[in-house]
Amino acid sequence: GAGGDVFLLKTDASGNLQWAKTFGGSGWDYAYSVQQTSDGGYIVAGFTYSFGAGGYDVFLLKTDASGNLQWAKTFGGSDGDAARSVQQTSDGGYIVAGWTWSFGAGSNDVFLLKTDASGNLQWAKTFGGSSGDVASSVQQTSDGGYIVAGYTGAGGIDIFLLKTDASGNLQWAKTFGGSYYDEASSVQQTSDGGYIVAGWTSSFGAGGSDVFLLKTDASGNLQWAKTFGGSSNDHAYSVQHTSDGGYIVAGYTRSFGAGDYDVFLLKTDANGNIGTCAIVASVTPTVNTPSPSVASPIPTV
Repeated sequence: GAGGDVFLLKTDASGNLQWAKTFGGSGWDYAYSVQQTSDGGYIVAGFTYSFGAGGYDVFLLKTDASGNLQWAKTFGGSDGDAARSVQQTSDGGYIVAGWTWSFGAGSNDVFLLKTDASGNLQWAKTFGGSSGDVASSVQQTSDGGYIVAGYTGAGGIDIFLLKTDASGNLQWAKTFGGSYYDEASSVQQTSDGGYIVAGWTSSFGAGGSDVFLLKTDASGNLQWAKTFGGSSNDHAYSVQHTSDGGYIVAGYTRSFGAGDYDVFLLKTDANGNIGTCAIVASVTPTVNTPSPSVASPIPTV
């Protein structure tokens, strides 16, 4: 398009390009999350200015294994709505998380959407208060519900973690942070039923912003928190549970490496301890349990 388009590319195991596709219209269209689906295709989520109800809208695309478009859907209202994370669910459908300005209680709220395998909306929920709330990561949990991580503007900028049942009804919500800026970018359920959360913090650590790694139990209670970084800014964007029970964290660093921004890859044990890192600190951020307002909008599709 005249603005920008969603870009989807596939490589072989050695990183050689196999195919590349673009999707979009005359405006700006962005992709934030992609996952391979059970049929070998791909699901892509982001937002679009080219299509939808108004402002920008959630953009959900499904392709076959060769990147050919099978269907595309938009979800939203008259203001801005966007997706940051998508995962295929156990029933073959999709769970999508992001933010909405069109629905909810405040300025922008967490937007959680569930579709069937064809992208048809089954339900939508918003979570938030009068300040800005954004979801960065969603995963289906072993009980069929969903864990969502992001950040909330209530009381500054803090990490939030919320758990819903399979129908999107809120079961609990937690915030973690200090007096400055703390944001979550990735969440995964762990083998013990708890959760690992990665992001960054300006409230704790060595300086600037630091990688922030939090472990909770199944009820969202903090078990430990770690920061990793140096005197400049260091951020984490993704965390995964590893086969040895530890964690692998990816992001960027401005404190270490060869230049201004470098890829930052950290491996920890099950307790968040790392073998070699320039600066490692353990923090105990403040924790509270909010009761965010919950609404069920019916966005245009």
